[in-house]
Amino acid sequence: MLRPVSLASSILTAGLIVTHKPTVISNDSSSKRNFYEDDTEVTPLPGTVVPAPASEINSLGENRIIDGISVRTTTPTENFFKSAREFTSARVCDLSNWLNGSYTKFNDTERFVTSTVSDLHYKKEDLLPNGIYVIVAALAGTIAARPRGVIAKTTFPVIAGLAAFKYFLPVTFDNTREFTWNLEQRKAPQVAKQQADAYNSVVGLAKSIEDGAEQSVRHVESRAQSLRQSIANITGLNLDEEVSKKK
Repeated sequence: MLRPVSLASSILTAGLIVTHKPTVISNDSSSKRNFYEDDTEVTPLPGTVVPAPASEINSLGENRIIDGISVRTTTPTENFFKSAREFTSARVCDLSNWLNGSYTKFNDTERFVTSTVSDLHYKKEDLLPNGIYVIVAALAGTIAARPRGVIAKTTFPVIAGLAAFKYFLPVTFDNTREFTWNLEQRKAPQVAKQQADAYNSVVGLAKSIEDGAEQSVRHVESRAQSLRQSIANITGLNLDEEVSKKK
């Protein structure tokens, strides 16, 4: 039973082979590479060895050798990265110039402060103990003004500190006052003028009070001299004569 089936299958297979038309595999010469073709002049498609069409080669840009590496790029790409590189370089340069300028200003300010403090300080006056005394006086003024109002809390420490500064560092205080006055005249001339006017008013008031006091004293002395002269004339005593001591 199996043998007739196998025989029928063999006959059917032979018939299919005879009747089947063979497929011809053609060789497309357009995509075939020449064996003797120079590889340096062939641009393959990415991931293949098939040469790329001319349109794709033009889109990739001109081929250039940079440091032994074949580089292809387009003009818009080069312009974009060139602009980005120039912009970044300019910003870095601006930042560097700003940092250098700021550092220079800081150094100049530091030198000015140190030189000014050194010029104001009188070398024969010791800063270490005397400066501590000034700070303690300012703190004492703060403590004394604690139970009082805002004006007292503001003025007491300043007055106490300046008084201690004047007492313990007199020459340095005078130098500092002169420097502050000159600086105020340059930076705030209107305020300096108002202070000068107020100072002159106070000095004028003090001078007038002093002159009035001197006139009062002279007037009292004149009245006392007249009274003594009157007493001498009435009593016949010489009040100006020194009383001799009894032995």
